[in-house]
Amino acid sequence: MKKEKITIDELLTKVSNKYELAIISGKIAKKEFAKGKSKSEIMDEVFKDIMEDEVVIIREKNEEN
Repeated sequence: MKKEKITIDELLTKVSNKYELAIISGKIAKKEFAKGKSKSEIMDEVFKDIMEDEVVIIREKNEEN
C-alpha cells in the first residue's frame, strides 16, 4: 500500500506561515536540484524531512511569530 502525498495542511502544522514554508523548502531543495533528481522526487523528500523534524528552523530574536 502506497502512502499518499503529504498535504499542505500537514506541512502547515510544522511551519505555520506558508511563505516561510516555501522559502525553507526552496532552500533545502536547491542543493538537490544540482544532483539531477526530478522535481517531484526532491520535493517529496523535502516535505518528508520537514514532517519528520529533520529540518531545524532557526528564528531571529526580533521575529514575533
